[in-house]
Amino acid sequence: MKEIQITLPSDRKTLLDELIKEYSVNAISYDFGTSIRYELTVSNYETNIFIEELKARGIGAAYGTIIVRPVSLLISSRGSKNTIPSSAGVNRQEILANLGDISGFAYDYLLLSFLASALAALGLLNNDAVVIIASMIVAPLLGPILLTSLGLLSLETRSFILRGVFAEFMGIITVVITATFIGGFFSYLASVNILPPTELTTELLNRTRLDLATVSLAILGGFAAGIVVARGLDVSIVGVAIAASLCPPAATIGILTSLGEITLAIQALGLLLLNIFVINLSCTLVFWIFGVKSTGISKRQSDKVRRFIAIWIVMVTVLLLLILILADLVR
Repeated sequence: MKEIQITLPSDRKTLLDELIKEYSVNAISYDFGTSIRYELTVSNYETNIFIEELKARGIGAAYGTIIVRPVSLLISSRGSKNTIPSSAGVNRQEILANLGDISGFAYDYLLLSFLASALAALGLLNNDAVVIIASMIVAPLLGPILLTSLGLLSLETRSFILRGVFAEFMGIITVVITATFIGGFFSYLASVNILPPTELTTELLNRTRLDLATVSLAILGGFAAGIVVARGLDVSIVGVAIAASLCPPAATIGILTSLGEITLAIQALGLLLLNIFVINLSCTLVFWIFGVKSTGISKRQSDKVRRFIAIWIVMVTVLLLLILILADLVR
């Protein structure tokens, strides 16, 4: 259940009154003279359509404000039935609010990427699965992926795509560079007999395997992330699943490069790129299926998005086949 609070100029109230009457919504209004405020409650998955209807009338876009709050309990003598169509997912604006600061490139994002990389590198070098899991928990890579997927659903929001791709790129580069330095430092300590020689651990080699079983983790993680976010649930639930397909492979690239294992590093790079494509595609498909898109876009724009998703699917399929063929040749 959610409460929607709408404030708009009094001379625009007719537009909202018509919408409230159309959907048989029980609303309380407060008249402040020059402005008027409406308060109403709807179910979690009625907000998507209702917010888009408000924006189509200019409310929250050209004038007025819309505030959405979660309601833990509602006890009312008034009936709460209305005719607002439900959707499988929440509104795109709600998703962006839930993502908050984790969806873009910022100081905290960079710092967490650095710490996740350090943990992943130490876990991979010491063959310690527990430390690698800890790096997945810290890694903030889910937010930019979700932002990119939201941008792909509506081609006019290119800023989402640019922000998401840039943050993804900077996060991955941070992980690779940090892991390269750590791998090089361990190699130096081994060369002066402070540490034993650096070995290719099982955890490192696992991140160079290019097969359907490995990619399946990214596919399932992407679908899980899309479903959780589209339903408006806590994104931290699936953050680890996404990070598992990105942070350790990226750290593996850096470590193997520092050890001079370029062939294996290229294989890890292939796995990383494929995982990025697959996760973005999975999230985008789930968002589309769950109706997390602007209902105000034209049929032409909608057809463009569908074509774009189809092209994305073909690209990922071709990339998967090429990487699997190349991996077979390398072996």
